[in-house]
Amino acid sequence: MEGIEMKDVEVKHTVAEFEEVLRGKGLRRTIPRMMILSILVESSTHLSASRLHHLVTAAQPTISISTVYRNVTAMTEHGLLHGVEYAGQTRFGIAAAPHHHVLCERCGVLADVAVEDLAQTATNLMARTGFEISPSGQVLRGRCRQCRDDRRPAVACRAPSRPVA
Repeated sequence: MEGIEMKDVEVKHTVAEFEEVLRGKGLRRTIPRMMILSILVESSTHLSASRLHHLVTAAQPTISISTVYRNVTAMTEHGLLHGVEYAGQTRFGIAAAPHHHVLCERCGVLADVAVEDLAQTATNLMARTGFEISPSGQVLRGRCRQCRDDRRPAVACRAPSRPVA
């Protein structure tokens, strides 16, 4: 995948550290949880529960979609993951340092943006309008580099036109 990726935002936890984090949050270390966390760290992006289920069952075919949903919900409630709504689905990512998101409206690629990258814009916005934006979690919509370079007409639907890792 080309474009901005989560490597631009520091991930505070490695998969090995998640076991301790899970315990600290009162969650047991389970195979599905560790697999979900590992997949999200390795993918460097946000994935839907159905995509996570597909990737989890490639290694553990007995894990059900409801198990994946239950685990991403629990980990989101405990602050390990966060969700971003897009095209009627929640896409989950690692809850690293506070950050914003950029979303390509053409292909659906979703990437993290460091808070510092928008700090001056937020300051300017407040000075001009008096409106203070939330310190993280904003979703900026536009087109990724690949879609801007692609000369084909824009895709009219909101569904991703190419697979998102």
